[in-house]
Amino acid sequence: MQAKGLLFPDKMQVEVEDFDLPEALQSNQILVENLFGLISPGTELAMFTQTHVGFSRPDFGYASYPFRPGYATVGRTIDVGTEVVDLQAGDLVFTRTRHASHAVLSRWEKVPDTMTIQRVPFVALAQVALTSVRLSSIRLGQTVAVFGQGLVGNLTAQLMRCAGARQVIGIDLISSRLAISAQCGIDTQINSAQTEVTDQIKHLTCDTGCQIVVEATGAPQVAPQALKAAAQLGEVILLGSPRGNAEIDLYFDLHRTGVSLIGAHASRQADVAQYGEVDPQRLMLEFIDSSRLQVDPLLTHTVPATQAEEAFLGLLNQKEDYLGVLLDLQVWS
Repeated sequence: MQAKGLLFPDKMQVEVEDFDLPEALQSNQILVENLFGLISPGTELAMFTQTHVGFSRPDFGYASYPFRPGYATVGRTIDVGTEVVDLQAGDLVFTRTRHASHAVLSRWEKVPDTMTIQRVPFVALAQVALTSVRLSSIRLGQTVAVFGQGLVGNLTAQLMRCAGARQVIGIDLISSRLAISAQCGIDTQINSAQTEVTDQIKHLTCDTGCQIVVEATGAPQVAPQALKAAAQLGEVILLGSPRGNAEIDLYFDLHRTGVSLIGAHASRQADVAQYGEVDPQRLMLEFIDSSRLQVDPLLTHTVPATQAEEAFLGLLNQKEDYLGVLLDLQVWS
């Protein structure tokens, strides 16, 4: 069986490639017809523009071309292997597969019957956001600042509220994203293009700063601002993958303040998993399905996969308008 999928052959290029699926399923595999894939405005856009860290390092195989984007997908099961007992043809599944028409998979998460299909792909980025919560020492009543109100930053701010923060401050330089932040229930918004962030945070926190600060933009120049926003003995969590280097004042912003600087790549969730803890994917499915996490305001565009280049360029050049972009993968079916 042949399938179609997106491919970045080189910088700023999007193509559709045909590829073959296995002729037969293994006993633990399923065949899925993909319905929608959510574009990651961080990782995928960085790969599209060749700004992801590692392209110049031959030993870092991830950042190279050709690249096949996508890791946040909802699909419908077509067939299941002989050992698959919890799934049948017709069931919806969340998968971390590429933007393609079909996939053969050995890992998936069954979607609740109550869940709106278009919400499902947001589970992947919610799971990324969850990393900042699980690696932090968030406690009931603390104040949290989140630099960046893109998809991951917005979801991070929402999860920090779920975790007990008394006040969550969303920071961005794009006014439309701050409006969506407020719509999603984030307490306070700061437009970093219109005001001095450090002074505003001091005002909001009576000069103490925030106990938890999350840097969710990936822009290196934001990290020093995040350090200055933290309270004594606070935590600054680098959640957005940094796209370069930053100069920080080690003495005044780390040594004297006792601030902890924590790297929070999504793969680190396993470092803090507790015995009996709910799987992060299943947990985020439940939170989104129950609307404890608001994702509907984040969805700004649904684009046929045949127009994927338009979607990536929109995310790159029209940030006031583009935020959450679903690719409709059914156009290839």
